Amino acid sequence: MPSWQDAVEEAAGGARLLLDVSPGAKAAKFPDGFEPWRNRIGMRVRAQAQEGEANAEVVRALAAFFRHPTARIHLENGATDRRKSLRLLGLDWNNFLISAYV
Repeated sequence: MPSWQDAVEEAAGGARLLLDVSPGAKAAKFPDGFEPWRNRIGMRVRAQAQEGEANAEVVRALAAFFRHPTARIHLENGATDRRKSLRLLGLDWNNFLISAYV
């Protein structure tokens, strides 16, 4: 059975997080469930999907959640799509699990 751990991959220099982002939400939320048909963790952001505002909020929210510098979080795919993959440099799988549960 798929789980949220399927949305986290090891990547060179860090970990890759697969998200399904809903921009323009009334309230921001991460994590916002797991979508097993897409193997992605849900996320809601208040910013609208225009001029990179929602993407910037995604990075800031992940930085706050994982207590990780924004400069070390990179959007790899999905700049204009709700399905995004982000690389968290310097955050390995074990650290990811620790951060997710602390």
